[in-house]
Amino acid sequence: MSNKNYLFFIVFFIFCQQLFSQQKSQNTFPLTELLEILEKHSNYKFSYADDDLKNIEVPEPPNMLSVSETITFLEGKTGFKFTLIGGNQIIVDAKIAIKANSQKLIVEELDEIILANVIAKGVSKMKDGSYKINFDKIGIIPGLIENDAFQTIQALPGVESVNEKVSNINIRGGTNDQNLILWDGIRIYQAGHFFGLISAINPHQNHTVKLFKNGTPPSYGNSVSSVIELSSDKKINQDFTAELGLTFLSTDAFIDTPLDQKSSIQISARTSINNAFITPTYLQYYDRAFQNTELTANPDKMLNTKEKFYFSDVSFRWLYKLSEQDVLRLNYFSINNELKFTAEEFSLNSIQRKVSELSQSSLGMGAYYHRNWSENLATSLQLYHSNYNLNSTNSSINANTYLEQENILYENSLKITSNWALNNLFELNAGYQFITTNTKDTETETTITNEEAIKNGINANNVFSNLRYQSKDRKTVLNTGLRLNYINTFHSLLAEPRLSFNQQFFKHFSIEILGEIKNQSISQVINFQNDFLGIENRKWQLANQQTLPVTKSKQVSLGINYQKNNWLASIESYLKKVEGISSQTQGFQNQYEYAQLIGDYKILGVDLLINKKFKNFDARLSYSFTENNYYFKDLPASTIPNNFEIANSFTFASSYSYKNFKASGGLIWRSGKPFTPISANGITNNQFDYELMNSGNLKNYMRVDVSVSQEFKIQKKLIAYAGLSIWNLLDRKNIINSYYRLNNNNQVYLVNQKALGLTPNFVFRLKF
Repeated sequence: MSNKNYLFFIVFFIFCQQLFSQQKSQNTFPLTELLEILEKHSNYKFSYADDDLKNIEVPEPPNMLSVSETITFLEGKTGFKFTLIGGNQIIVDAKIAIKANSQKLIVEELDEIILANVIAKGVSKMKDGSYKINFDKIGIIPGLIENDAFQTIQALPGVESVNEKVSNINIRGGTNDQNLILWDGIRIYQAGHFFGLISAINPHQNHTVKLFKNGTPPSYGNSVSSVIELSSDKKINQDFTAELGLTFLSTDAFIDTPLDQKSSIQISARTSINNAFITPTYLQYYDRAFQNTELTANPDKMLNTKEKFYFSDVSFRWLYKLSEQDVLRLNYFSINNELKFTAEEFSLNSIQRKVSELSQSSLGMGAYYHRNWSENLATSLQLYHSNYNLNSTNSSINANTYLEQENILYENSLKITSNWALNNLFELNAGYQFITTNTKDTETETTITNEEAIKNGINANNVFSNLRYQSKDRKTVLNTGLRLNYINTFHSLLAEPRLSFNQQFFKHFSIEILGEIKNQSISQVINFQNDFLGIENRKWQLANQQTLPVTKSKQVSLGINYQKNNWLASIESYLKKVEGISSQTQGFQNQYEYAQLIGDYKILGVDLLINKKFKNFDARLSYSFTENNYYFKDLPASTIPNNFEIANSFTFASSYSYKNFKASGGLIWRSGKPFTPISANGITNNQFDYELMNSGNLKNYMRVDVSVSQEFKIQKKLIAYAGLSIWNLLDRKNIINSYYRLNNNNQVYLVNQKALGLTPNFVFRLKF
């Protein structure tokens, strides 16, 4: 198509906008929509920070302009810089904002995209090696009907959950407690509701999520695996918006409203619906969460059973523009899961009444202040408090027994960061962070008192610096940095160098080198005891340099990316070693379940991703290969397969979109994780006679998911959204974990934990 014909599409688009929309100006229309039109009818791709262009309106271009003439016209009208790189990618740099756009809050370095729409629309791979998901633009993911951040990132290669829980995300072989999870800069220590099956952070409060698997910037610390950074919208909303939603699991409300032209607030709340009515989806999640526990086992022995379970969360964000240079943000969230179970059990010729309660909650508060001193210098201050509380009680009234456990964590942090654009090529980011983390762990046969608690605390001072270089043609980007972590408690100084390098070549190719050294002083100990309903019990504990040392990791990766003519491909190989792990954090359910061993694990892996986009349809294929082994010096075996090793993982998915209709479907196949079988003897010397640790594997895992959604306009300012998803469409009986136990007759039996079966979910939302 000739460049001269672009005007036809632009004029036709403007005509439709003027004919059907009374809310837009007769002489202007959104810049982002114009760029989408230019992309659709040319080979050019536009890369830009979504927040920068979100509210930009541009005049109608003059007649008969070519693409280059249209871009020149837009540069003059917006003050933005359009830079052509790689033959067909145009970077829109919004550093120089036009006066009419007074809503720009802070000056940020543009996040440049290597690959756009890698697994769905709105999911991009950035030049710093991270993945960024924009939930305002994201397409539909198979099996999902809402923008669950922790479920969405599992569609990326190298991100798994061996037991389908969002609270147990395994990124390149790491355990979930090795991930640093942040919401607007506040660390989150409880990621899931329903004991880990769905995200605990309201999906409608998340504007973007960024995932670093390697090459993490030095401003992030205290994690040896990935960084998952959730962010709310950074724009002050000038119009009142609200949403009400209902799914087969929960109901929620979301409000985003201006207080004045300089301030706006967001409030979201969600609660489970099982106290009002029970859905098939809830029953599937209930059976999955509580299988092999007192709630679902031995129904013949239990009389007059009653259970009360619910989850809820509330989050708040206030944004205030103090001046053209100053911005203040306040955040708050509260997460709760409550379970109470009562039953009468016939035992020893009498009826015993048992009461068990389990409460899990988190609270976070944060304040963020940003100041632009000039076009080249900006400073920010971040304060936060994060609290986690797990409390369990178990009592048998007739037997006059009582047991209570408590695990409390609270953390405070102060962080100061400065960004200084030294010139057109170099930018310096430097700062300081102080973190104090305290835990309290208690187990008692009476009511808990402060004297019985085991308390620990760690204070850490951190300084960090990162130098960013970007060549004039934007084909070379280098980030090199260092984080120095001084742990006061142990008088230990730890150096953490970081590196990310991206070089474009042959127009459509780029090479990527990432590396990092990181440390972590907190872990989550896993206990499978049966005292509290048999539910997996996880407790946060601080390093003590004995049974729980400071964990250290090293990682390096090499990748090549390609994008041309709606094809994109990425392949990345990596080597990662983590030292100082405790066996108590790895979830062993074999001969070493109660052992206290210190060791390492090393993982070698390859991640592959291929995507092809057509007009309204796209398809993607991803594959991951890993070899992941433990090394415990106190064990006879030199190498042991890691509990979280998924040797082969394959995903194929496709999606279709037309106007406001979206549909997607996908297949997930992966090899079974390792487990430890027992010998034919079963029991020897009153103990399980296990074979070599992790010498067996579960059966392969396979799942087919589908999703559809439709948005439609009811009135001028009332929009409805409906969606339907089916998880595990074929109802395959996947086994996600196996271990051995003894029954009441001292007979050995194999416990198989099943994944979710066929699970439909439905959502209906009203947007005001």
